[in-house]
Amino acid sequence: MFEIFNEKDSGSETEISRPASSTQPSYSPPSNVFVVSVGGSILMDGKPSSEAILAVSSCLNELIRNGHKLVLVVGGGKIARDYVNAAKALGANNFELDELGIRITRANASLLLSSIETAHPEVLTDVKQSAEILAQGKTPVYGGLMPGFTTDAVAALLAEYLNATFINLSNVEGIFTADPAAHPSARLYHELGYGRLLEILISNAMKPSQNLILDLPAAMILKRSSLTALFLSGHNLENFKAAVQGLSFTGTVVRPDASELLEGDEEEDLLAKKPSPRRKAAKRKAKKKKTARFEDEEELDPDKIEF
Repeated sequence: MFEIFNEKDSGSETEISRPASSTQPSYSPPSNVFVVSVGGSILMDGKPSSEAILAVSSCLNELIRNGHKLVLVVGGGKIARDYVNAAKALGANNFELDELGIRITRANASLLLSSIETAHPEVLTDVKQSAEILAQGKTPVYGGLMPGFTTDAVAALLAEYLNATFINLSNVEGIFTADPAAHPSARLYHELGYGRLLEILISNAMKPSQNLILDLPAAMILKRSSLTALFLSGHNLENFKAAVQGLSFTGTVVRPDASELLEGDEEEDLLAKKPSPRRKAAKRKAKKKKTARFEDEEELDPDKIEF
């Protein structure tokens, strides 16, 4: 659960591609500061991809030029897992494996940093440095920080410190009711409260070979400070820009006061509010019957009512 490299592979069986829903969530950002947890699988598929890095950095640069303040945290991806698996086979213990994973995340962060126009020149290792660097008009970039802590948890800590919106960019559209690769009928949560999110994470963490979209420590950090969290696909950068700008987007919004809202719920509500002609006729007939019944009844004398 705590492995720094525990994120979805870009080629894993859980990767999905769905058209944008006709009813998408939107929200009003509480501030203009966003901490973006960029999955390593978004930047590389087995090896570093300059094309993918340039696509992501171009999107980030545009948002920064438009006045949005971003803090970036980069994950390890498959490369980190390959290194860790090799080190494990050579006898490294868990602490050593985590430290190796952290070094890979920082190498990945260095690649992204090199293409961010306003980036602070070094990958940072102290959460408190972020506020000062943002105040200078620079963009802080992080990898992993400490053994036992995922990059998502690092991003959650930064969001808590800065009172920022947390954004998770992975290779799936958001949080689903089930693994959409194994269950085609799985539905995307448009909105979710932290109580339900923790239930989902805990129940899935107890199942073998589960690869969670967020680890429990990160979720607990976000919950304790009542932060807004967005879960989006990092392969749909226009959608990501829409979310940062407070427009409608495809993904999941998690916040303390959120009602549980699934993809398609809005359409069902609209259908419920638009009864068919047959239902309308039945309602008119029932109303007519009820009116006739009341007209036939004697007027009640309030003094004769028994309580």
